[in-house]
Formats: sequence, C-alpha cells, structure tokens
Amino acid sequence: MRVPIQILLSLLIVWGTLGRSEAGLLSGGNDSPMEVKVKVILDKLPLIKREKMRDFEQKVFKYINDYEWFNPKDLPPFELNFQFVLEDLPSNIEDRYRCSILVAGPDIQYYDRRGVFPFQEGEALEHDGQFTPLKGLIDFYVYLIIANEYDKLGYLEGTPYFEKAKSVMQQGKFDRFFLGWDRREELLDKIFSENYKKFREMKDYYFYALSILEDDEEKAREYILQALTMLEDVLTEDRDLDAAKQFIDAHYQEILEIFKDDRNKKAIEILMKLDPDRKDIYENFLE
Repeated sequence: MRVPIQILLSLLIVWGTLGRSEAGLLSGGNDSPMEVKVKVILDKLPLIKREKMRDFEQKVFKYINDYEWFNPKDLPPFELNFQFVLEDLPSNIEDRYRCSILVAGPDIQYYDRRGVFPFQEGEALEHDGQFTPLKGLIDFYVYLIIANEYDKLGYLEGTPYFEKAKSVMQQGKFDRFFLGWDRREELLDKIFSENYKKFREMKDYYFYALSILEDDEEKAREYILQALTMLEDVLTEDRDLDAAKQFIDAHYQEILEIFKDDRNKKAIEILMKLDPDRKDIYENFLE
C-alpha cells in the first residue's frame, strides 16, 4: 500500500508524540540545510531492553545530524525524517535487534522491514570508517535521500550519492547480518535502471522550471509539461514505480497552482491520467 507523502509526514509528527516516556522526536538545528528528525519507538522491546536502549535515539540523531554528509553550501534546506521501530532478537551471545525503518525526504520515502543489527548498552555510534550493520542501514538511506535532493539541482547530480549507497550495500551483502541487503540491492538495481534514469531526468526538467518560474512563467510551464510527459513515459513502462507516484503525491497541488489559469490544460489532463484517485480534484480545474 502506497502512503502519500503528506500523510506520511503527518504520521511522523504523530509518531513523535508516541512513547515519549522512552524517547521523543529529536529535531536538528545546525548549519546544515538538512534538518534531521529522528524517532525511535521502543514499545515492542522487553523492559530490560528498553532501559538498555534509552539513549539509542539520541545516538542515532547525533550520528546523522553532527556529520557533514555533503557540502552544506550545495543544497537548499530540506527535511530528513528517520524512524526506527525496534524489536528484540534473542541471542545468548550479544544484544540483537530487529527493526523496521521509515525514511522520508521532501518527496521520496523508503520503508524497510528487514533491518537486523547487534547493539550493546554503552556502545558508541561514530563515523570511524568501520562498517557495522546499524551504521550501514543508516548510511544507506541517508545517502539515498541526499541523492534525491541533488538530482533537483541538475542532470543526474545525485549519482555520486547513489554510488555511495551502492558501496554501503556491497559491504552489507557480505556482513554476517546480511538479512535485507538483497532487497536493498534490488532497490538500487531499479534506481540504476534506464527507466529510473528517465525519472531522474524528469526531475531535472521539473525543478529547473521551478527555479525560473518567477522570471519566466510561460517557459516554466513548458518545462513542467515536458516533465509530466516524461513522467507519463516512466509510469507507462513501470506503473508501480513508487518514486514516481510519491513525486505526484508531493507536487500535484503545486502543479495545479501553476496551471490553474493556463488555457492549455494538457498538464492537468496528464496528471489526471497518472493519478486517477484524484480525478475529482483535477476535473475541477478542467471545467
């Protein structure tokens, strides 16, 4: 089931109010354009493990928020929402955890139910160049979100960060906690496919259009129409491409606002074709 990006972000806010006796929603505030929000839900853990993981959320937050993942001058501000739901994975050797992860950027989201990692009370979480199952999970999804933001700056600008995610994945595949890395490899295979490349090229058109909208509205509309035509091609080839559907969820209102007074209704007609669940909304703009 696909969760629209606006609903997802609302859920993240709601989740931030749950289980506050164990942990609260942490939000970053530094010089980076990446505003980090982290939530760790401990409700499914036995009491002794909840106590052991009481500072886990803070450690994850600092690991993401206090590290310079990219040149902070390169990107405009954006949010990175990261949520863990932890479950105990019994072992006589060490403390191990199973987790689901929900990661969201402004118009992309990833949900992963196959996270597994060991973590001991008092263990540090640092950028020391050493791969661990937990740091691998975090790094992988942080790089994916950053890559998607860089793609908005120019043609396939996010490629170096998709490559970083791929490098993390290659390490994860050969770790003793390899569960789930086959699915993450499948995700990257899709990202590096020709059809997904078309999707990324579409984003270049769209966000360039937004950058010139104030100075040249007519030209911006032309680029957005071209982007929607490209998006139509992408979804014709893969109608289940989540990233493309999430893009529509995040930007359809923006597109309607740009084209509401335009005589050419082609853009809205394409949107209605690609997003039939909102047909009633689009029809109001076609009258």
